[in-house]
Amino acid sequence: MLNLISEIIERFGPRAAGSVAEKNAQLFIADKCRELTEDVRVLPFDEYLDARFGKLRYYVVLYFISLAFYWLRPEIALGVSAVNVFFLVFDLMMYRDVLTNFPGKKQTSSNVEATLEPQGEVRSTIIISGHMDSTREYTWWYKLGEWGVKLTILAGVVMALQFVFNLIYVIYPFSFGKYVWILFLVLSPMMIVYWGMHGKEAVPGAQDNLSGIAIAFYAFKNFSNSTEKGKSTLKHTRLRFVSFGSEEKGLCGSRAYARSNVEKLRAENAWLVNIDSVHVVNEVAIVEREWMNGTKHHPALINGLKQSFKSQNLPLKSVGIPIGGTDAVSFARLGLPSVTIIGMSASEYDFTYHTRNYLIEHIEPQSLENTKAGVVGFIQKWDSEA
Repeated sequence: MLNLISEIIERFGPRAAGSVAEKNAQLFIADKCRELTEDVRVLPFDEYLDARFGKLRYYVVLYFISLAFYWLRPEIALGVSAVNVFFLVFDLMMYRDVLTNFPGKKQTSSNVEATLEPQGEVRSTIIISGHMDSTREYTWWYKLGEWGVKLTILAGVVMALQFVFNLIYVIYPFSFGKYVWILFLVLSPMMIVYWGMHGKEAVPGAQDNLSGIAIAFYAFKNFSNSTEKGKSTLKHTRLRFVSFGSEEKGLCGSRAYARSNVEKLRAENAWLVNIDSVHVVNEVAIVEREWMNGTKHHPALINGLKQSFKSQNLPLKSVGIPIGGTDAVSFARLGLPSVTIIGMSASEYDFTYHTRNYLIEHIEPQSLENTKAGVVGFIQKWDSEA
């Protein structure tokens, strides 16, 4: 699996969403799948890839506009901060897709889908997935480490508190309001973490998420029938590998895939096992909940994977992700059963996260092997009980 990760990085480098590198890497993994099956599709989609993070600087501008209007028209200051916090919370933090066509223009990205049919009657479809794109570096997270992450969170909290302050002041214009306003002015320099969040260059993305691509592909390959191309060794379970594009821009690829195929996926009785950012053996975990975006993953998948890891004496945690979102969210929101497996800490700072330290030397090879074994064991048991 490390060889596949290394080859993709060496051949295509960083793979920013919508870039030529992402496109070529997707074509490469499609060709790898064609060695196993002819049922391979490259699925282009058009999306406003800059819409989610392109709003970051607007949040900063609206913060200062609200500061200025405190002295002129407090009710306007309240309205501006209310709009700011609404989009900050629902669009950025909760992945609620409030305004997905601003700012920026439509760009083209793609997903890749490959399918192996079972030996007998199809009773369900298991999708194993990862995402091919890599993020542009989070500048302040690289420069300041854990403090960069804390400042990012704190800046968002300050914006939310500005709205609360404006609301209270409009209802009850207390005399010491100017001192609170001064506090918000003093705190305003931290908004630089939003203004300059992303660097110009994308990161290599070995962990996030070529690790997921490699695990999903080799788990898929594990069931390939060597004597009958396009068939698996499973009896009643259709197996599908999907490489999503543009995850780092707000789950764009998985959202496009799930929405365009939702009726087909329901008819197929499809279940998604998504894999993301696996690189530490003792941090491999089932994501049961994604707290900020309000997603709870399917108990049948959670329990089945737990049993598979346990039966093989593989270390496994159960976690809830406090911030961010995974591609499984796009399926869960359409009522399609899904779960994500990660292999990084959900509670402690990871110095590689969204920085140039996303390098293959920071991957513990056993974390990939363990996760693949857990997924393969889960699929085998699932099929035996079909």
